[in-house]
Amino acid sequence: MTNAIAIAVGAAGGQSALARSVGVQPALVWQWVVGKRPVAAHHCRAIERATGVSRHDLRPDVFGPAPMACAEDAPATAEIRALVDSQMSKRALRARLGLSTDKQLAKVLQLPAEQVEGWVDEDMVPALPQVMKLLGHAEQQEPAQPANEDPDANRIAPIEVA
Repeated sequence: MTNAIAIAVGAAGGQSALARSVGVQPALVWQWVVGKRPVAAHHCRAIERATGVSRHDLRPDVFGPAPMACAEDAPATAEIRALVDSQMSKRALRARLGLSTDKQLAKVLQLPAEQVEGWVDEDMVPALPQVMKLLGHAEQQEPAQPANEDPDANRIAPIEVA
């Protein structure tokens, strides 16, 4: 629950912004974030409308598990994709995902920590396949080679002349 509310806070632009969009006091949002109080069911629906974070992730004890679109796409991944802009800097990406270190970001991206640490914080995140998948971009497939119509094409070998 804490991760889902943190994602919602990030998507709203902060605790005060989430409080305004849901119609509650910022102190209540703070209590949700630190785990002092669970998010009320009617607030879950408002948070879902305002931020796109599923009520199923905010309160699975009330709403049950989130329906899965497909087996490989977890609900958290769909939410992360909605939060992340393809032109985002490494620092902004870490902040949006609620991560404090490059090692955590590397784990999410399934990349070596040294590689992620080598990126400049203010530069745009590189378009690696793992990053693009997280950002929700479809994998680009290489164009298929046209079929060779000559059945003997693979049988021709170079001849050495003496």
